[in-house]
Amino acid sequence: MQILLLLLACGGSTPPPITPEKSAAPPEKMSGDAVGHDHGDAAAHGHGAKHGGIQKELEGLHVEGLAMASGVMFWPSDPDAKALPIQGFSGNAVIKGPSGVEKVELVPMGDHLHAPAKLEQGQPATIVLTLSRDGKAQSITFEIEAVGLATHDHTSLHGGAVSMWGDFHVEYLAKDDVFQFWVTDAKREKVTMPLSGKLRDGDQELPLRFDAGSALLSATAPGAGARPVTVEIQAGEANFSLGFNATK
Repeated sequence: MQILLLLLACGGSTPPPITPEKSAAPPEKMSGDAVGHDHGDAAAHGHGAKHGGIQKELEGLHVEGLAMASGVMFWPSDPDAKALPIQGFSGNAVIKGPSGVEKVELVPMGDHLHAPAKLEQGQPATIVLTLSRDGKAQSITFEIEAVGLATHDHTSLHGGAVSMWGDFHVEYLAKDDVFQFWVTDAKREKVTMPLSGKLRDGDQELPLRFDAGSALLSATAPGAGARPVTVEIQAGEANFSLGFNATK
């Protein structure tokens, strides 16, 4: 009996040891902070950059910066990576890019603060960001390239609602009796093809004007945003429609 038990105990196979996967290398640290410091080790702290940008740390505050061809976006959050209301912030950004140096005021836009600027895709830029909150101002420097958002990121670029069809993204904002629809591609850069379309707002159908410089389709009507709307867009050979909820 002892021999039989010994044979049974030795007959089972032992599973191989589990080898833990190697963790991804932390993002390359950037240089040049004015007051705060780089947050390249964000993964170790459990709060990495959520929008594909560069995250840095100030006193009691984290800021993610992402540069696009039309400017720089900043998302402030607390030390636990919880987004902070942007209405509590003000400030400016000094941007040194391919076209020179300019100082711009930060504009609240959707869930982020926007610093408008003309940047070239893939070209480096230096941004000195100054944020003020509760009477306290702090500054930090970003060495960054205009790279754009991640594919199919639905971040609001104009403070509106974003929807998509195929690789086209449409951001809708109704303001001051004007319906506005910005059309961007898969990486949220403005489309370069001619656009046309119409808007259905209740019982009325409105033609949309096209501004090639901003890839904006718009129409003017009293009470814009008071009702759900449907926009029909023709972009090259593509024809599609999207519905948006009332904004008021």
